[in-house]
Amino acid sequence: MGKRIGIVGTGFIAMKHLAAFKAQKKAEIVGMCTYSNMEKLHAICEEHQIIPFASMDEMLEKGELDAVVLCSVTACHYQEILKAAAAGVSMLVEKPVVGEAEQYQRVRRAIEQNRVMLFPGHNFMYRRPLSQMKKLLDEKALGTILQSSFFSAQLLDTSGTENWRRQKELSCGGALIDSGHHLIYQMLYLLGVPARLQAFTANLRLHDLDGEDTAQLNMQMTDGSLCVITESWASEAADQLNGIRILGTDGEMHLTDALYVNGERLCDAEPYDQTFVNQAQAFLDCLDGTGKPLSTLEDSEHTLQIIRAAYRSSAEGSVYRTKWYK
Repeated sequence: MGKRIGIVGTGFIAMKHLAAFKAQKKAEIVGMCTYSNMEKLHAICEEHQIIPFASMDEMLEKGELDAVVLCSVTACHYQEILKAAAAGVSMLVEKPVVGEAEQYQRVRRAIEQNRVMLFPGHNFMYRRPLSQMKKLLDEKALGTILQSSFFSAQLLDTSGTENWRRQKELSCGGALIDSGHHLIYQMLYLLGVPARLQAFTANLRLHDLDGEDTAQLNMQMTDGSLCVITESWASEAADQLNGIRILGTDGEMHLTDALYVNGERLCDAEPYDQTFVNQAQAFLDCLDGTGKPLSTLEDSEHTLQIIRAAYRSSAEGSVYRTKWYK
């Protein structure tokens, strides 16, 4: 019998987590709940032979859970985290963990007082090529880092522009806080925190969104190197641009379709679905006490701090010096 897992949500990401945990021998998905489409909930649960619960409260009370995976809209995470913590249930929380930086203090207090684990759902951290990049950087394989770039663009279709992502009160922002989140937590893992940043946002194509469809951050890192992060939901023509690129005095490396170092192909990039499988395994290892998350709650907080500073910078035309939680 594996760890008993419940899932909150029935959307695209919830289904990725469902498949990833079903692939684990040490896990058993025992229940799901949702706030909206109950018909869809019952259809999913019937297909996968799991229990549909009328609410998260009921699932926490009756599901006999070891952990819960929170895949609801960003605006719901804060209260869900507090509920799970009060019930003594550890949790994997989809990014962003919460939508407002000031909520972290209460979240941290809740998980510490109730002795539960909060594992940020930063699935791209569990790509093996990313770990290899980190190892090479730690070994100074590129010498002194000069410049880096993190670029991601896709065209958000109507399933994205017509759902909760369209409304800032539910999403807490646009392309940057949603998809750009992935780029920032990977940057933190590879390169550390920025010292200064300036940002620009725009809405150039998806005019039904309350937030931006394109954002760019220009940063100087604490080691003096320069970094650019670009996230867009407005173009389907970015196959040759997407990826992570790092330039040093002694070479370069980039992660696109594969990991390349100075032109040599070291290993293939992992499929998107595999990142959820790897993450599920890491989460279960943490529940067993045999592992630690590659991306911590503090990393999640720093990611949100950077995003909030970027939004302020874009609105004010300012350069921000970063401050970190101590």
